[in-house]
Amino acid sequence: MKANALRWIVVVLMLTAMIFLVSSPGLAETEFTHVLEGPDNPTVPLRPLTLDAPGSYEPLAMDQLVKGRPLKLANLSGDNMEYQDGSIHAIVTHDTVEFKDYAGKLKLNCYIIRVTIADASQMRSCMSYDDYDTRKQVKAATMAQSANAVAAVNGDFFKNAADRGYIFRQGVFYRDKAEARRDVLLIDSEGDFHIIHAATGADVEEAMAALPEGVTGVNTFNIGPALIENGQVVNMMESTVATTRNSHDQFQYRYRMQRAAIVQLGHLQYAIVECNGTSDAKKGMNIQVLADYIKDLFPDAITAYNLDGGGSTNVIFPQAGVNKKTKEPEVQFIRIHKNPDAREICDLLYFASLED
Repeated sequence: MKANALRWIVVVLMLTAMIFLVSSPGLAETEFTHVLEGPDNPTVPLRPLTLDAPGSYEPLAMDQLVKGRPLKLANLSGDNMEYQDGSIHAIVTHDTVEFKDYAGKLKLNCYIIRVTIADASQMRSCMSYDDYDTRKQVKAATMAQSANAVAAVNGDFFKNAADRGYIFRQGVFYRDKAEARRDVLLIDSEGDFHIIHAATGADVEEAMAALPEGVTGVNTFNIGPALIENGQVVNMMESTVATTRNSHDQFQYRYRMQRAAIVQLGHLQYAIVECNGTSDAKKGMNIQVLADYIKDLFPDAITAYNLDGGGSTNVIFPQAGVNKKTKEPEVQFIRIHKNPDAREICDLLYFASLED
């Protein structure tokens, strides 16, 4: 009798586990319903942008103190949703998306910026006060304005008290305190993305050494996890970084939160993806849903990587405005979604123009 009872308990536990696995967002692709708005009448899947008769431009120097060319009002669309010159094309798309996850149905506002550039030097990073040693943060829009950013997204908040990660920015090495707890995104001098899973410093250096001849590492980001790799959605149930306990803030990966990600769509073609949410983990996307969402928007995406989320989420795009002092028209830099809990940050990944 005891043996039969034990068998029944085992069967019930197995059935319960099977139900969990089938319904788990880590194993089942999420279905999305989109309502897209943008200047190019967008539909799903979204298409990468092309440059209209690109000219010949001098690349920007690697030095982080070198910023993009000043933006021009004439290159902004009337609705402030598109910026285009011969060296860069960027479009904002607003998506009212509905989906169902483990906690039920949800409707969110998401913003996608597709960007195509003429040269890899136009994808750059900058840091608060242009100084690694200061811990002071600034508003993302202030950094974007200083950098003349056509489009910008927060990075990984690398200036923190714990000083974790392998930090390489605009070709300059700053520190190696990688602990094999984060997926590292390496961006090379050709503008291509490389994922190093659960990276140590030696792993990152090995990946840099393996780059083709003449190609160098430019930037690393240390938060993750990887969302899409080699065109395939990462299964978070199999991600060491997403499932390991005692791994700094990895516990947030399964919660609904505000999220930001950077995506490589093709050579010199990218997307910034932001989904709205709240810091109380009641609204937003978990990491698996974010990965599925990006794959739904861009079935041919090559690589997607999760950046810092929650209150760090800042996505910046220019708009036409009027200078308060001079009353003259000017290009201004704003967060495309003014999340109420947004905080000052210490770094941006941004795209710049080469056109004088």
